[in-house]
Amino acid sequence: MDEIDPVLMPILRGDFVSQGSRDTIQIGDKVVDYSPDFKLFMTTRNPSPILPPDSAAVVTIVNFTTTKAGLTTQVIKIKN
Repeated sequence: MDEIDPVLMPILRGDFVSQGSRDTIQIGDKVVDYSPDFKLFMTTRNPSPILPPDSAAVVTIVNFTTTKAGLTTQVIKIKN
């Protein structure tokens, strides 16, 4: 089973707090400023990651894995 470090969960859940004109988030024992332009991408070499339910509920898994047969099938569909 793959794991996501628990310190990342506030970011993944979107536990942001507005303090005046600032958006902040608590990571571990520190409160840091949050930018809406921030994006987090995580990768794994595991072609079929299995996450615990609490992690799977807050992430989107995209499988970019393809095989030669899969590419051939896609090319044939495009040509027809």
